[in-house]
Amino acid sequence: MFRKLSLAVLLPLCMLTLYLVLVIGEYLFESEQVLVELAQRQSALIKQQLFRMQNVVQSAQSSQDVERIEQEVALTGLDTNTMVYILVDAESRIRFANHTVWRDSNAIQVIDGFDAARHQVVTQAFLPQILVNFQRLTIQAYYPVIPQYGGAIDLIYLESDLAPLAIEASSKLQQRFIRIWGIGGLLLIGFTLMLYFLVIRPLHILSQAAKNVGTSAFSVLIPWGSSEVLSLKSSLQQAHQRLERTVQQLNDSELRWLFAVESSRNGIWDWNISTGEVFLSDRWKEMIGYAPDELAEVFLTWETRLHPDDKHSVLDALQEYVSGKSKEFESVHRLLHRDGHYVWVLDRGMLVDWDPQGRPTRMIGIHIDVSESAKNHAAITALVDQSVAGRKMLPDVFMARLSQFLIEGNSAGQWGALFLVEIDSLGLVTTLSSHELERLMTQVVARLSSYFTENVIVTLLESGHFVLLAKDLAIDAAIAARRSLAIASELRQVIARPFHYGCHYFELNSNIGICLLDSIEMLDPALVMYRAELAVLNAKKTDQAGCAFYHSEMDLHQSRDEQLLRELQEALKKESLTLMFQPVMNVNSELISAEVLTRWYRADGEYIAPAEFIALAEQGAIITQLDLWATKRVCQFIQQSEQQGRSLPTLTLNISTFSFGQADFVDAFVTLVKEYEVTNEQLGIELNETALLMQPQFVEQRIRKLVDAGVSIVLDHFGSGSSALNCLVNQPLAAVKLDISCVESLISMPQRVNALIVSARQFNLRVIAKGVESPEQYQAFAELGCDSYQGYLFSRALNQTDFIQLVNSSLQRRSV
Repeated sequence: MFRKLSLAVLLPLCMLTLYLVLVIGEYLFESEQVLVELAQRQSALIKQQLFRMQNVVQSAQSSQDVERIEQEVALTGLDTNTMVYILVDAESRIRFANHTVWRDSNAIQVIDGFDAARHQVVTQAFLPQILVNFQRLTIQAYYPVIPQYGGAIDLIYLESDLAPLAIEASSKLQQRFIRIWGIGGLLLIGFTLMLYFLVIRPLHILSQAAKNVGTSAFSVLIPWGSSEVLSLKSSLQQAHQRLERTVQQLNDSELRWLFAVESSRNGIWDWNISTGEVFLSDRWKEMIGYAPDELAEVFLTWETRLHPDDKHSVLDALQEYVSGKSKEFESVHRLLHRDGHYVWVLDRGMLVDWDPQGRPTRMIGIHIDVSESAKNHAAITALVDQSVAGRKMLPDVFMARLSQFLIEGNSAGQWGALFLVEIDSLGLVTTLSSHELERLMTQVVARLSSYFTENVIVTLLESGHFVLLAKDLAIDAAIAARRSLAIASELRQVIARPFHYGCHYFELNSNIGICLLDSIEMLDPALVMYRAELAVLNAKKTDQAGCAFYHSEMDLHQSRDEQLLRELQEALKKESLTLMFQPVMNVNSELISAEVLTRWYRADGEYIAPAEFIALAEQGAIITQLDLWATKRVCQFIQQSEQQGRSLPTLTLNISTFSFGQADFVDAFVTLVKEYEVTNEQLGIELNETALLMQPQFVEQRIRKLVDAGVSIVLDHFGSGSSALNCLVNQPLAAVKLDISCVESLISMPQRVNALIVSARQFNLRVIAKGVESPEQYQAFAELGCDSYQGYLFSRALNQTDFIQLVNSSLQRRSV
């Protein structure tokens, strides 16, 4: 209702209401204050009167002058406001009163307000009490008197009526407020008129003129217009001019958008979800063989043309996106062509409008014809062959294109680049079936094909491996290298965008190797691919950010890596690797557990660092074999110690994320634990957070098997990643080991270390500090709340013999 009122009515009404509220509130407040002040004045007068009467009574009782008391009481009774004035003895019997009829009566029986209990309190304490009753508008006074003999007066009781005085004071207050209201009302009317002429009327004129903004009628003169009103008028004019420019830009953008759409040859659709109507662009209809006016623009036009094998998954993906369960809608599926065959399309869409209740009402998207990519994929699958080494060879189609480019590129003088993309598919194999994984890779190909121009050829080699050939990058080598790096960065970003397949939701990571193709050097296609593979291996290093160029030094390094990998395989067969034990101590320097470490010394005595040979084992796909070998040796050691009557602390094994992700690794691990009868708390495994942050269903199944087998789980490198708190919440961990970087953070950022320890302690987890090498570091970790320590301050990594001695000495100290 108030929205329809004019300011000319609404503003005075609000001011009048506010004025009345303030005046009435002030009147009620002052009424209360006047009554309180009146009561205080009357109480003071009564107190003076009773004090005088006390002296008169005491003097008269001493001289047995009863008539003097009679006279004083009679004088007091002349006051019309005094309702009760009595003098009573200790038995509350009235000895004197302003009304003779009350004499010799009991005050409790004849005086309503008289309180015998208060009488006793006042006379015993000899402290007068004056009480004000604002509800009855009376004052009661109890004034003690010292009795001179038995049965003498010991209390003066007075009850005074405040009502006449209150009425008189209220009348004066009302007269004063009537004068104030009258003067204030006149001032309010004057202020309202001034406000109308200075503010409301100029705004009204401006609002009427605003209907004609942009025309000559808007330049109407506004009388008495303030600077703010004139500024508002100027702002409206400027806003209108900006709006006209924006509309023009919008029209221009629409024309450019139409041109871009037509140039890209992508089909556009716009779906009104509430009505089911769908706008289908001419290109959309052309993709499936129809003229612009041949298809009804409704949702069923698209739905009924979905391939039966694709329909269920596509509609589920669309429903999950519309309902908010997934972040985006992207699907590769087939649509029925007018001629009867099916066309592969990449379908992307996004919600653009919602109703007031938050329900989606509009969705727009594009269709990209990726039939050629799908055909290439089918051809590649048919052309793949197995080599002697067991690796899938390149498709003849792509090799032919690469060979053709290497010849043509040399003659044209243009640099090119070959990109080998390896997607980290850890966890995908166990989550998806082979058919589902193939369909997911098809989506990746479709996305890449739709993103890059015809200058880039995209091909799927095998599951998780793609190759892209970028032609005609530049004549200059440095420029070609920069453009290649930009393409590689775009590739990683495009692949990293989430994929939705069925009930699964994937975020993929990739590593890219780049081999620049010289315009002069004539290379064999197989050699180009080999160099790209070397670059991919280098891209996996932490300092490469997922992208790496091939350079000649990689050939030498690869030769050494291949030699070391062969020797490592031989060392595993001969079991010539060594186990070391790194003790973990508590605050009392007692041995509570030990981390089992694998060490490798070559036949010539050269020591190979664990980081180097473990990386080789992962690249050569023998890391699982290495982890299971270490597990078997540790289980044998535990069993032998049990048979010799020696009780070992918990031994923990570092398990590679790659091994943990293999389908049969955990089953093989548990089989070894049961075979050697390893009991609870004798064996544990240390996992990085990357292993625990894979697909939840995949991780939970494996963790449950390990816990059921009595294997404890330790989160290693706690604080090195960004999602470790999820591991603390969701996994049954026994302890966490702080990342080695926390040692340096003790000085540079102690609050970071404290936050990590506090977060782990919140879940009742044991916190182990690694790399403790000095008493100062130990003291700092202890003050922050760590309860276990590992490092050279306590012990170096020990061989099996030295570790047994440490265990025996620890047992002897405990027994003592």
